[in-house]
Amino acid sequence: MSSPHSARPVQRYGKKDDDSKPSGIGGKILAVILVIALVVVVGFVARTIQQRGSVPVSASLVTYERQDDDTMRLWVDISRDDPSEPSYCIVTALNYAMAEVGRREVILPAGGEEQTRVEVDLPTRDYPVSGGVYGCSTAIPAYMDVEDPTYLAR
Repeated sequence: MSSPHSARPVQRYGKKDDDSKPSGIGGKILAVILVIALVVVVGFVARTIQQRGSVPVSASLVTYERQDDDTMRLWVDISRDDPSEPSYCIVTALNYAMAEVGRREVILPAGGEEQTRVEVDLPTRDYPVSGGVYGCSTAIPAYMDVEDPTYLAR
């Protein structure tokens, strides 16, 4: 039986090569590539978060009033960073079950103030009890005509 400290048979396994240690260049290149990839990912995430935080137009519901069983009137404050650019907001009416029973797009044409209060009459298909703002954007869809008085805010 051999002892644990016995030498390796050189004829069988070859000479131990202590002088040819791996230089580690492959590992260093891989580490540099991983660091660069990490910096790119962190930069992309930071830019995405920053862009989501800057909303060019926003709205908040001031109050609402039921006109009749099929109409809700909402007052909405709209804030725009650039009033020279047209924008639009979507307002909704809700019933007792908090289901959406009415929706309307409201266009704010270019011009005017940065802060605007608009009054919107919203037709509904059920008894409305509440209202809300779905969202706003400056990217007006193709089906909406900025000049059409149907969509314009009062």
